[in-house]
Amino acid sequence: MSTETPCSLQTKSSGENIICSVAKLHAQIAIELKEPWASIPMKSEYYPEELQSLLPEIGRLKLEVGLNYFAKNELSIHNHTRIFIFKNNGNEFEDFHKIELLFSNENLKSIIPQILEYLKSNINNFKKENIIDSQNTKELFICVHGERDHCCGKYGIELHNNFHKKVGQYKNSSFRVWKSSHIGGHRYAPTFYEAPAMRWYGLFNINDIDDYLNRSDSKFQIKNNYRGMSGILNKYALLAENELFKKHSWQWLEATEKKYEIININKNEEVEVNFYYKMKKSENILKSKIHIQFEKVAENIASCGSIDKKSVRQYIVSEI
Repeated sequence: MSTETPCSLQTKSSGENIICSVAKLHAQIAIELKEPWASIPMKSEYYPEELQSLLPEIGRLKLEVGLNYFAKNELSIHNHTRIFIFKNNGNEFEDFHKIELLFSNENLKSIIPQILEYLKSNINNFKKENIIDSQNTKELFICVHGERDHCCGKYGIELHNNFHKKVGQYKNSSFRVWKSSHIGGHRYAPTFYEAPAMRWYGLFNINDIDDYLNRSDSKFQIKNNYRGMSGILNKYALLAENELFKKHSWQWLEATEKKYEIININKNEEVEVNFYYKMKKSENILKSKIHIQFEKVAENIASCGSIDKKSVRQYIVSEI
């Protein structure tokens, strides 16, 4: 294939399965940042000097913390910066804990020690006047970072605009939609994550937006558009969870008591996963046996215009 073909179109046409492309995270931080953004957001024209030390300080913690930025919009408050922190609560299948903060720009520097303390020890020293109650709101961060990759700038902005329009048509919508900087995986554009569930999606079809937003009908289909959930630590569990999400659609999110056991069958990476769970309105614990077999290594370009290649292990997954 020609490297001039947009990277996400190459990925899509190759048939590469994008499940397991999600990062395993201790936490994800999202910070409001006025556009335009440079390829590296910290080098952007409007990046606050007060936050320059945040990323290096997070690096010193040696924790898996993701960081993205989101554009100002109609929800923004003049001379203030909104910050989200989504933190893993220790259960692989539960939503991350969500904190939404709003700070005046003149007090931004004071937030850094509080964020670091919260990431390290779970101690919440944020002042009540800075905390916004949005626990019942789902946040969609859609990568539109064209300075980083052509596909995100083209397909991401198109998806964002359509999501934004659709959410506006729903009365009492529980979703907010944000333009996001790079979140990883631009070759899966359009790509986004939903928080605090911390489920990541890619190669997303605009025609699926209504079914995505309407959780009551469970018409949304998993069809190589789901990258995985940040809390799940084991790749075989991610593959199995993808299969069950595909089977149950949104009803899967309401299932409880989820746990799994991995059984290694042989050295050819043939694996069986026993997955246990309880569906809503059911008193019984269900068990699904998921068979996983290594198939091949898929290789595609890493990003638009790049000569670098990404090699990804591919698996055949089926429920027994």
